[in-house]
Amino acid sequence: MSRVLSHLLRDIASITRYHEDASSRLCFLLGTREAIRQMLAVRDAAENQFLILNVPPKEKSLEKVIDKVKKEIEIQGYEYEMRPDLGNVIAVKTKDRKKEKEREIEMAREAGEDVSEVVNRFDPEHIKRLGIPTVVVRRKASIEASMGASIVSGDIIQSGNIQAHQEVAIQNMYYDVVAHGIAELSSEEIKRSPGRIAIRTLEGRYDVFTVHHQKRYRNGLYSVSTLPRILGMNVLKFKKNKPANILVIAQDNGVVAVELLKKAPEGSSISIYIKNDMHKKAVMETIERLRFSVDQFRFIEESIDKYAKSRPRKKFTHFFIEFPSSEIGIRPNPFVNLEEKNFINFARHQFQAIRALTLIGENEAQIAYVSHSMDPSENEDILVQTFRQGYFSPLVLRDDLRERYPIRMNAIPEIPTISQGGTIDLNKMRTEEKYASCWLKIDPIVHQSDAGFVAYFELLLRSSLRRR
Repeated sequence: MSRVLSHLLRDIASITRYHEDASSRLCFLLGTREAIRQMLAVRDAAENQFLILNVPPKEKSLEKVIDKVKKEIEIQGYEYEMRPDLGNVIAVKTKDRKKEKEREIEMAREAGEDVSEVVNRFDPEHIKRLGIPTVVVRRKASIEASMGASIVSGDIIQSGNIQAHQEVAIQNMYYDVVAHGIAELSSEEIKRSPGRIAIRTLEGRYDVFTVHHQKRYRNGLYSVSTLPRILGMNVLKFKKNKPANILVIAQDNGVVAVELLKKAPEGSSISIYIKNDMHKKAVMETIERLRFSVDQFRFIEESIDKYAKSRPRKKFTHFFIEFPSSEIGIRPNPFVNLEEKNFINFARHQFQAIRALTLIGENEAQIAYVSHSMDPSENEDILVQTFRQGYFSPLVLRDDLRERYPIRMNAIPEIPTISQGGTIDLNKMRTEEKYASCWLKIDPIVHQSDAGFVAYFELLLRSSLRRR
């Protein structure tokens, strides 16, 4: 039986392109059918880029900003839609060139046209038929190449007989074609020159709306974020004329902090957790690009545990927290090589960091928890364990959000609800299932986005108010 399961899990890993440990873990926690569905969705589905619109002081109105950004998108030829449900957000569709070509060939075949000479440059069979040489590159390089980046010779794991100026197909470790380009070096030169550009990428598999080099982006008219982060910002509520004190711990470069400052009442203060000097520099550049003053933000550069132990006098009223996670829901990066112990370490650190909020938050402080993972141990299990401590309580999300991003508990948490006698306590399990009112799930197929998780809860320090 164990041999059958081993073969099954190996097959699932090869199909979904996730590491065997990651795929087996998700199959156990989510159920095999649901896990395979989500892993394939993260691997293959086209992704929306979410542009959050900004109105700098020189711009007169949001309508003018929308018109300018729409024009930029249309010039580049991308599909998009306004997302008023998320605020001032435009969703721009990322193109999958492989799927587009497959649809084109299928339509030609249905019309009775000859497709024998049509080439899909991202299909290994077509590459083999034409005799185009291939190279296999490292995981990170394959992800970057799929978005159009060129290949350095040191990232090439395996290559055939390649001559300079020859067309080359670039493959990942699973022999999927992620890009094609022109060789700058021959096979012998690639071996001797690990730091030089070996292949100039002409076309990656994913055609992404270019951002950083565009005038509208540099002028601060928009910034790029993810759906889980946008939802996390939207669940936080602010009272009019009551300044908020907000702490942002996010794995981005300051966009969340700027957006929360725009949403918060006048006189509010924003603190940003800084990981290192490079992160601080990137955050400051984002703030300045979006036409805000760096002086409007406070930077916390010590570890969150150390800061919590200092017992700061001014407590926070709102938290946006996105701790480091496995990020197995982010595409086009499904090649996750994490072992079981890595997932457990992520979950342990996330839980400890949430507990530290009791030392720096005021009573009834609101918390938005965001994750780019679909592993329950980094999502709902963390929250169940947190609520058991007695210092946190779930808040009920709006009905429209719960209907659009529904979630149900797929697994018993890591620390099971088991009595002293060793039996499962059904009453406690039913109570914990009610916690689902405070969290949202982003499905990669339904929402055309990275997979993710958002929770909305509060800190209750007074024992009389705690909900158990």
